[in-house]
Amino acid sequence: MMKKIIIDRLRQIEKEEKIDILFAVESGSRAWGFPSTDSDYDVRFIYKRKINDYLKIQPMDDFIDFKITDDLDFKAWDIQKVLRLILKSNYSISEYLQSPIHYIVNDRFEKDLLELVSSQFNARKVSAHYLGITTKKLIEIENSEMLKLKSLFYALRSVLSALWIVEKRTIPPMEFKDLVVLIEKENILSKIKSYWKTKEKVDESYLINKDEELINWILKLKSELKEKVEEIPTIEFDKARVDEFFIKTIGE
Repeated sequence: MMKKIIIDRLRQIEKEEKIDILFAVESGSRAWGFPSTDSDYDVRFIYKRKINDYLKIQPMDDFIDFKITDDLDFKAWDIQKVLRLILKSNYSISEYLQSPIHYIVNDRFEKDLLELVSSQFNARKVSAHYLGITTKKLIEIENSEMLKLKSLFYALRSVLSALWIVEKRTIPPMEFKDLVVLIEKENILSKIKSYWKTKEKVDESYLINKDEELINWILKLKSELKEKVEEIPTIEFDKARVDEFFIKTIGE
């Protein structure tokens, strides 16, 4: 039922904004695999305009933001903005392309864009970004005996994404279930699975007692990864290839 509502709304947006949606997916906790009972639907989509819109003297907005209504959170980026973000190593695009929940599908475009994103993947910068998210979430909980279960999972997912990059030098998977396979300590994995089951049954404000063993494990892993991230070589972006992709996309 909700999927149809979302698709109908997306088609309405296409008409109102005079755009073509290239693909639309679910992001956030529902796509990551650990939603709460009251999680919003975080709908993200990429669109293109008519080719003449890109040739005007006054540039048009390259994103569309919408007011959250009825638990629906829509955000959209123009393909030109997306490609600029790729050249800044923005990690969001690679996540959207891996979402298990699609609302509007364009297989060939998504395959080509993922190949482009992979070719421009800056392992050092993206892993450092994930560690930054980990640090931010840990700061939220360091001086409290209680913490939001949601914050714990955000910290876990980000540090495991950084671990994936350091170990494999590839884009990390979006879904949490594919990241937890990296955890070698059985007691830590067991704790996480237990909290995971709890999270499915509670809302986003749900608090738990701070698990010192688990928090210390995250802190130690983050510290170890920070040193390894600095050893990852940087890459040179292929701007000509990105330009070629943009011209091809808006011309079709």
